[in-house]
Amino acid sequence: MATSTKGVVDVVFCLDASGSMAPCIDAVRKNLDAFLDALGGDVNRKIDCRLDFLAHSCGEDGELVRSMSLNKSGVDLIKALYGQSPQPAAFFTTDRSAIRRGLQEVKVYGDEAMLIALDMALDFPWRPQAGCHRVVVLLTDEPLEANAIWQTQQAKLDAIIDKVQRLGVKLYIVGPASRGLETLAEADKCLYQKSTQTHDGLGSIDFSKVLGQIGKSVSSSVLQGRSEVGVKRALFGQDEWVASQDSIRGGR
Repeated sequence: MATSTKGVVDVVFCLDASGSMAPCIDAVRKNLDAFLDALGGDVNRKIDCRLDFLAHSCGEDGELVRSMSLNKSGVDLIKALYGQSPQPAAFFTTDRSAIRRGLQEVKVYGDEAMLIALDMALDFPWRPQAGCHRVVVLLTDEPLEANAIWQTQQAKLDAIIDKVQRLGVKLYIVGPASRGLETLAEADKCLYQKSTQTHDGLGSIDFSKVLGQIGKSVSSSVLQGRSEVGVKRALFGQDEWVASQDSIRGGR
């Protein structure tokens, strides 16, 4: 039986934070309201929308991976996601200004490893899927097959697609033409907005329009009542990576 969940949404923006992506991150911050306004639709209907982001990049050799999110609890993000710290971690917020401030702090450098980033975003503490839309917006200006440590990531591509579907996540991809992204877009109900250029920080994208379209799509959809299913967390073994101040040293 279909259950209306129009007003309940969890959203994670999964951001390529490599060197060319500053314009994209600035555009998301500036146009966040376009997404939320479209999501609201009817001004008389209260929207319960929780937001977070995961900004991610790595060294060109693929060995050093760094990530950040809205989590301000003082707990390293990897430890916070995978229960390696006794301190409570804070994910998600309903405060759009907090997201803007968090995005303002994102520093861009390095290379991309977007399937690792997506896997971490999928491991965020979502609300039960029977009563909540789960949304990931993946933003990158680089084809997946040009990412660092691509062979390692490619080996997990089918598992990532299966994980997206089992979690009931609606995946929106904004990125360049890419065989890897085309394959990822085969996930059920995934939408893929192609940019016209690479390495331009998605400068060819009208983010106000795109985010508004995503908001309307989520607002108009209805979920089928589904029980929670188990999924494997940390597909790349990131729950065992060794953390430093703002970077993670993982295996190839």
